[in-house]
Amino acid sequence: MRVSREWLETFIDINVPTNELAESITRGGIEVDDIIDYTADIKKLVVGYVKSVKPHPEADRLNLCEVDTGEETTQIVCGAPNVKADSYVIVSKVGGRLPGGIKIKRAKLRGEVSEGMICSLEEIGVKEEYVPAEYQGGIFMFNGEPAPGTEALEALYLDDQVLEFDLTPNRKDALSMIGAAYETRALFGGEVEVPETAVSEIDDVVTVAIENEDAEAVPFYAAREVRGVEIKPAPLWMQIRLIKAGIRPINNVVDISNYVLMEYGQPLHMFDRDQIGSDKIVTRKAREDEKFTTLDGKERTLTAEDIVITNGDATIALAGVMGGLDSEVTDNTVNVVIESALFEPVKIRKTSSRLNLRSEASQRFEKGVSHEFILPAVNRAAYLLEKYAGGKTLKGIASDGELNLEPGVIRTSADFINNRLGTELTVAEILGTLQKLGLGAEEENGAIDVIIPSRRDDLKIPEDISEEVARIFGYDNIPSTLPEYSTITPGRLSDEQHEVRVIKRQLNAQGFSQAINYALTSKKRIGEFSPLTESLQLLMPMSEDRAVLRTSLVPHLVDNATYNVNRQQKNVSLFEIGKIFDTNGQDQLPDEIEMLAGIVTGEQHKTAWTNTSVPSDFYTVKGVLESLFEKLGLVDRVTYKQSAAHDELHPGRTADVLLDDKVIGFAGELHPQYAEDHDLGQTAVFEINLAEVLKVKTGSILYDILPKYPSVSRDVALEVSSDVNVSEIISEIRAAAPKYLEDVYPFDIYDGEHMADGKKSVALHLTYLNREKTLTDKDIEALHTPVEDALKAAGYILRG
Repeated sequence: MRVSREWLETFIDINVPTNELAESITRGGIEVDDIIDYTADIKKLVVGYVKSVKPHPEADRLNLCEVDTGEETTQIVCGAPNVKADSYVIVSKVGGRLPGGIKIKRAKLRGEVSEGMICSLEEIGVKEEYVPAEYQGGIFMFNGEPAPGTEALEALYLDDQVLEFDLTPNRKDALSMIGAAYETRALFGGEVEVPETAVSEIDDVVTVAIENEDAEAVPFYAAREVRGVEIKPAPLWMQIRLIKAGIRPINNVVDISNYVLMEYGQPLHMFDRDQIGSDKIVTRKAREDEKFTTLDGKERTLTAEDIVITNGDATIALAGVMGGLDSEVTDNTVNVVIESALFEPVKIRKTSSRLNLRSEASQRFEKGVSHEFILPAVNRAAYLLEKYAGGKTLKGIASDGELNLEPGVIRTSADFINNRLGTELTVAEILGTLQKLGLGAEEENGAIDVIIPSRRDDLKIPEDISEEVARIFGYDNIPSTLPEYSTITPGRLSDEQHEVRVIKRQLNAQGFSQAINYALTSKKRIGEFSPLTESLQLLMPMSEDRAVLRTSLVPHLVDNATYNVNRQQKNVSLFEIGKIFDTNGQDQLPDEIEMLAGIVTGEQHKTAWTNTSVPSDFYTVKGVLESLFEKLGLVDRVTYKQSAAHDELHPGRTADVLLDDKVIGFAGELHPQYAEDHDLGQTAVFEINLAEVLKVKTGSILYDILPKYPSVSRDVALEVSSDVNVSEIISEIRAAAPKYLEDVYPFDIYDGEHMADGKKSVALHLTYLNREKTLTDKDIEALHTPVEDALKAAGYILRG
């Protein structure tokens, strides 16, 4: 919201500098992001009267203008296509300055002397997008006759500063000049002067009838009729005030509707009465897939959630968002209908968001407009049409629905407010503060009843009143106190937070860097590395690459690795902790699943002086996961099973990760073709369901004392079928020797020369340990023989 000081002063007297005003408003709870000073860097800018214009003898596109600047008449060379004699213009005199540090000097252009510059609005600091169409690409000309030599900024109402409010969603009351005036009154005192709304009705009665088919969607709808309007430019002061508010002037009728919008925060719409097509206006919900062409000339497809304004049959406007092309005000308009209504905020927001039609009007309807300004706004618009468009207002206001003007009441007390603020404010001070805010307040028997007008319907509970008192009293004036407490409860991390930190530290220790990626991805990446083939789509994505919610963390990590490799960072180890999304349909919130994923590519743990490294293969990421599960106390509960579930992974070098026999993720190498498509060499990835891991409570960790007695090792070599997994062999061994078997692991697998087709050799190292005594050869024989017998029984051949 942009608040012009010059405009604001028509509502309330301001006797402080603009910087102080902005500082006080910011301290009062509304942040002033910026102050736009239209006087900054401008010097010697006056009104000039163009006496004559003749072509430049040496240039086709230049003109020699004789300009009266009050003190003297000078020649100025001007290249604007719309310059003409007998016009009043903006002139920057010799020695003057313009925004951007431009200095105006006496110059010669193609042999002709030019003493000054005739300016456009853009050249004095007005953004091009706000300049009226008639002056775009040319100089500005006053539509009146200001005295030559007058200060141009004063004549243009630009001797002004504009405060740019950054409003929080609850402060809809400050989305208007009258709201800004009440805020100023609360901080500096004074009285707010409301705009003139008294119309001069003629004898003819309003000719349209209003009917609301859905009272919930449209609680109240009002309309006034004004006949005989003349379409022309609005007064200069109105145009400039709209420009300062960030709105481009169009014509007097449209400008008046926008002007009243900024005054009251109540959006209006002007219909061409002769183009409505009937004598009634009916509001209803749109029909599914109904077509409607809006003012911008685009055909919109509506849904049953949209609210439309109709003539009883055809749609003439999209409620609260945009009018229709057929009933818009044009240069031929003579009679207008002014709409002022109350619409259901949620429906307006859904419509404007879905159609990507955000406007000053929809912004206010989305937050809910103030009931008390609906009728004054329509009367104000009719009054301005009478005064500046020559209109005649018909008698009466056509309306349907109920307009609740009964103010709300919040009961509080001085003790309640002081208890929460830590202050010692008296009842009189509290009442005075609330009355400054324009809130009625009465005290009786220690209770304070606060009367809440509809413009401040963001105030709902007594705590809201405490906040209002605090911000006007001044947060800086509230004394600092320590909280009272009887016992101290130290803060600590939850178990889940602690375990996440353990995971991050362990991955960092292994050379991994944490990546943070968007939760949004492209549709083509859905289904990669995941069984989820559907995802929730955004209605208005920022790009095709950010159109849907992701179903796996790995695709983005692959992109991260590719980005680094393409920039000569060949050895990459990255991990990410984040959420994936399992959709429940486009109209439902998705399930969010916390995941952990990682990627390694290039040479890992490379040591230059020994010229050794670890390849980025399946065993690299499996080792990383085992180290994590070891830290979390879960290593004995996690197993791995060969898998080929995802086309993006190598079919022979991928395994599912199982926690208590439940699949929680995978670890494996990228498929060579997939890796090549992403400019990567041998690369391994993993992804596990972190939520499932964090659910497991491991309890206290039990430690064993160091053994006093030596362990005994035995090796066994087996000839097995090529499709036998080593984990199956280890399971057979553990089942056959549950006592004293401390460890078993493979140390060699061979399937080359001297091995039959379809066979391989697996060598395993077994370690036996009795923590209470030394194992003898006889003890080992008794332990190891059942193991060999079990392996033979399983069909494995023991090799000598």
